[in-house]
Parts: sequence; structure tokens; C-alpha cells
Amino acid sequence: MVFLGGCDLNTKMSTFDTKGPIAETQLDLFMLTVWVTTFIFIVVGGVFVVAIVKFRERPNDDRPMPSQGHGNPLVEIGLIGASVLLLVIIAVPTLQAIWYTHDTPTDEHSKLGNWYPGDDLAEGSEDEVLVIRVIGYQWWWEFEYPQLGISTANEMVIPAGKAVHLELRSVDVIHSFWLPRIAGKVDLIPGRANAMWIQAGDNIEAWTEKNGAKGSELELQAAYNKYLEEEIHDYYYGQCAEYCGDSHARMLFRATVVGDDDFAAWVDSERVGHTAPDGMAWDEWYKIYDSKPESLTGDLNEGAKVFMGRGKCIACHSVEGNPRALGVAGPNLTNVGERLSIAAGWLNHHTEEDVLIEEEQYANFVKWIKETDVVKPGNLMWKANGNGIGELTDPDNPEQLKLLTDEEIHYLARYLQSLK
Repeated sequence: MVFLGGCDLNTKMSTFDTKGPIAETQLDLFMLTVWVTTFIFIVVGGVFVVAIVKFRERPNDDRPMPSQGHGNPLVEIGLIGASVLLLVIIAVPTLQAIWYTHDTPTDEHSKLGNWYPGDDLAEGSEDEVLVIRVIGYQWWWEFEYPQLGISTANEMVIPAGKAVHLELRSVDVIHSFWLPRIAGKVDLIPGRANAMWIQAGDNIEAWTEKNGAKGSELELQAAYNKYLEEEIHDYYYGQCAEYCGDSHARMLFRATVVGDDDFAAWVDSERVGHTAPDGMAWDEWYKIYDSKPESLTGDLNEGAKVFMGRGKCIACHSVEGNPRALGVAGPNLTNVGERLSIAAGWLNHHTEEDVLIEEEQYANFVKWIKETDVVKPGNLMWKANGNGIGELTDPDNPEQLKLLTDEEIHYLARYLQSLK
């Protein structure tokens, strides 16, 4: 009981605090199994206790050996029949759950053309549900939205109440996608295309039926929107659930569930990206950077120069809007200044109410840049065949290592904070 006192079924990664139809289905199946196995435990344990108490040998006990059940057709066939019945009770709902969670629903409410307010969808995707291509790396996540032409990393954004189809891929070893409060685990396997679907919150039809809601169409829609805002819109925690190397435990991710309009605004922000520091156009900034870089002053300009130059950040990272930041080996850093965590969810900088804390964000950027190998052992950002931040050399003496100075790290952290 002392140890159980530390248990909580409503944590940020609890499978008992479900926020979607798949998670609810899986929890119902789990609880059915719990009740069936509890019944078996009580019956078998009860018979065992009765046998111990009633038939135990006592001092000077001259009672004959009690009759044995072995070889008794009624007992043996009865036990087999009971076992088969209990297995069927579990098997039928299990198969139903597998079929339900396997095929992505194509209800009208989830089709992009019926809810996405933007006009920038890929051709032919109006009658499709939202697709997110989840790609696992050692040790971070990439989230591509092929119908919308954007990509982000480690923090995905999904609309509330809509089915979302996930295409699961891995570029190195086996990973496992797990967003506990919304859906169970599915593996990402190199060379194999896996898929699953998730949904945060019920659609309006399921919600109406489940709650017995009544009223006009406008009243029902208003009540449904309130349900989504109060119970579903949130910041959800996920992680890799398959051991994948040194920093497996630090391969986390986050999912932000928002309304339709907020989702469209986020897509627009990701697509537009960022201008150069001080609001300059990148062509103008690069023209000065290539000819008189010393004239670009201030923390953000200095940070951008480190990002483009000695830090070699653009060798691996991309930033929308920046024509030279086109790296593909590392996470996309568009709007990284808005994310509530970095290092694949390992370094968090937000309050319990999920409000970003800029001071903690700055400290996390500094820690990550300065101690990448300590924060996440084995990380390619530290050593990547000569392009890692732990392999930087002195521009005047390429044979001599010269890591980023504290001042350069300060500038770089401030620049990354500005990407929002």
C-alpha cells in the first residue's frame, strides 16, 4: 500500500486518461481482460485455498486419500470448455478492436475539404483525411504533412475531432510510435511501410450519441466545440516505445491538439517561415553577409552568422524562408522558438499550463548546443563525420579543434529563440 500511494492514473502519459476513440477502445479491451483474469484468479485461487484448508494432512490423520480429479471426464472436459469460453470472451472483442483500429475512417467530418479552411491543399486531397508521415531517426522524430507541403520535428500539431492517418517510417533501426492518451503503439521498421490512425476526441456524431445531446444543429455544434476546447485541446506527451540505442529513453515527442482555424494558422506560419534578422529580406541580408559581414551587428545578426557560418548548422537543418538553410539530416527548425521543448522533448521549458518560459528556453538552447553529447549520448549533432558541433575546427588552422565559444553559443541561442 505504501508503494501504491505513489500511483496516479491521470498523468500526462496515462493510458487510463483516454482522449480519443482508439485509446478508449484499447482501454475497454484491457479492462475486459482485467475482469476475466480477475475472475480466473479468484476461482482458481479460491479452489486452491479450499483444497489447502480442507484436505491438508493433520497429526494422526488416518483419513483416506481424497478422490482425484485426474482422469475424470466431467472435470477435464469442463475445465477445457471453461477455458475455451473465457478465451472466446476475450478473443471476439480483441478481433473487433484490431479491425477498428486498423482501417482509417473516412467519415465526412474528417475529410480535408470539409474542415480545412486553407486553399493550399495538394490536388485531389480534398476527399482524403489528413496524412502525417512520421519518420523515426536516432533519436528524434520528423513529421511531414505531404498534402500541405510542410514538415516539422518532434512536436506535431493535429486538429481536434478529426481522424488522422499516420504513415510510419524509419531510416535506421526499429522505433515505436506511442501517444498513450490518444492511441497505442505501432512500430516503425526500416524497409517496411507501417500505418495507423489517431483521433483526438470524438467526432460530432459519436459525441452526440455518447452524451445523448439534443438541440438544434447550431446548439449541438456550439456544445461540441465547447467539449473540444475544454477537454481535448491540449499538449500531449509521446515517446519511442522500442529500444533503439544509446538515447532511446530521450527520444520523446509532443502533440498539440488545436481547433481547425488554429491548425490552418499554424500551417501558414510553417509554410511562410522567417525573414532575416531585423526584418530584412534574405537576399539583402546575404548580400551584406557575403561582402561586409562585420556590418551586421546585434545578437540576432551575430547568431545568424554563426548559424550560417562557423556553426555549420545549415549543413543539417532547414528553416523555411531561408534560401540557404536547406539541410535534411537534422530536424526542421522552422518556428523552433515556439516549441515548448527541444532535443526531442527531453529539454522542456514551459509551465504546467503549457506556457513557454523564455528564460528556461534560452538556458535549454545553450545547454543543448554546448553539451549535445551529454544531453543525448551518441547524438549525430555532436559527431557527424566532420560536420558535428563537437568537430568544429579553427578557420585559420583546420587541423586544430575550436569549438563554439560561450559568446557564440549565446548569439546562436538568441537567434534560435527568434524563430517564431
